[in-house]
Amino acid sequence: MTAAQLRFWARVNRRVAVRSNDLARATLLAFEILRRALPEAELARIIARRDVVGAIQAALTPEVFDRAFSPVRTQVRENLADAVRYHTRDLPNGGKVDGVLAVTFDHLSPNVITAIRTIETSALETIQSDVRETVRLLVEQSLREKLGSGSAVREIKAAIGLPPHAVDYVANLREELTTGRLAAASQRALLDQRFSLRALEKLSPAEREARIDKIVALYRDATIENNAVTVSRQLTVDAFKQGQSIAWDDAKDKGVIPDGFQVMKQWIGIGDEREREEHLAMNNEIVPADQPYSNGQMRAGEGDWNCRCLDRYFVSRAGV
Repeated sequence: MTAAQLRFWARVNRRVAVRSNDLARATLLAFEILRRALPEAELARIIARRDVVGAIQAALTPEVFDRAFSPVRTQVRENLADAVRYHTRDLPNGGKVDGVLAVTFDHLSPNVITAIRTIETSALETIQSDVRETVRLLVEQSLREKLGSGSAVREIKAAIGLPPHAVDYVANLREELTTGRLAAASQRALLDQRFSLRALEKLSPAEREARIDKIVALYRDATIENNAVTVSRQLTVDAFKQGQSIAWDDAKDKGVIPDGFQVMKQWIGIGDEREREEHLAMNNEIVPADQPYSNGQMRAGEGDWNCRCLDRYFVSRAGV
């Protein structure tokens, strides 16, 4: 990676970080709205019924999700608008024609409407699927462990936003702390000296149980927050890639691109040990902006979760 490429990669990622923080807060708010939208009586009925999947589908309806994730949709659109404005700075003449800004965010543009629908669909389908699966796993867990409906309901509502794969992590942490065998939990950042096994051993049984409940709740909440941050960063990266494409397409339509020039794009990856091998192989590849890279992707890392690769757009003389 050249110094210029690194500067481009770093400044775009700084902007993504700022915007993804706003989206993470909106996602956490959506989880809270969803918790409030699920009455305890309804969750108790889900646990009592053996048709777990059917009961969850009845409780977590599309209408419930639609209301809960309204803040997320709003923030996704704001992030896309910011992305278009941000990438305008890289256009020839800053996106201006005769000194007047020609490239602007138009929420009625077909390209913008398509981008919003693509990002929102990806976001909501992923989050909704995860929420339903997490609730299903917790309901089944409560049935296996024969928890009282009151305890089960509280656990399920508190876990809204927890990714499905983390359900076992939370259960394992409780087991490790209860039995005093910290197989993996000793490596958890949340477990500091206040929550050490030695500290737990000095407590009475009732105090120990209350302290374990607190540790597990803190770990669960931290995992939910981390999930919101991870999902939000991915959605924000998607918005910035879409916004960049929209800005350059608009530049072509508005006459910002000089005659005799064409828009090109270059795959830019950070090139460190975390980068996928298949993406390392794509670094620095250059193709016309309206054509896919050699791996078939229209945007660098398109569809690859947690990819940090970006596209650098520029103009080049046609035929060169």
